[in-house]
Amino acid sequence: MGITEVKNRHSGELLRQPGVSGVGTEKDEAGNDVISVYLNTDDPEIRRRLPQQIEGYPVKFIFSGPFRKLSSG
Repeated sequence: MGITEVKNRHSGELLRQPGVSGVGTEKDEAGNDVISVYLNTDDPEIRRRLPQQIEGYPVKFIFSGPFRKLSSG
């Protein structure tokens, strides 16, 4: 099972958590797959409540601020 399937299976639950604005996948510095969780706040308490690993894949927290929908006009 690949990281995309794992991310897809857990994205809904992660996105319902306070402070989480997005979920993705990427490679870490060593080229290993990680699940990226984008946070709209840099509150360490939020990071403590979130998993550090999901189905064997490490979780990387990224402070992105809130995501905003771009207008198409």
